[in-house]
Amino acid sequence: MNTTPTNFFARMLASAGRFAILASLCSLQAQAAGKSTADGVFTPEQAKNGERAYQSNCATCHGYDLHSGDAEAPDLTEGPFKYAWGGRTIGDQFELIRSGMPFRNPRSLDDQTYLDIVTYILQFNGIPAGKEKLMPDLQQLKQITIEVPSD
Repeated sequence: MNTTPTNFFARMLASAGRFAILASLCSLQAQAAGKSTADGVFTPEQAKNGERAYQSNCATCHGYDLHSGDAEAPDLTEGPFKYAWGGRTIGDQFELIRSGMPFRNPRSLDDQTYLDIVTYILQFNGIPAGKEKLMPDLQQLKQITIEVPSD
């Protein structure tokens, strides 16, 4: 076996290259295994619960029809929804809402209620419901990409 520095580094580079290719393939497989909201990842009942919670906790600032009348609170429909939510994960939006809302009292609702509100906002914006209820498991929620329906 030739142990010259050149052969040693060549073997190391070849191993590193194989590792990089393997890591890339694993990353692509993980992305492919993730879900999107087009798969129907929440139930109609969950969105209905979210609507009740939204109307009680969010509507005064974000509007009863998700069109804000308050300059400080963004609309949660149409362009603002597509820009702020499209391509992100449910986990990202869940964390954002949970950590900042209601404005003067963040984290005052239980996690399931925050998640139900997220599902209501999704359904209101044309995201289809499915047969399984979403649970507030942040790792799983970060695997679900929000796919905004085209007009």
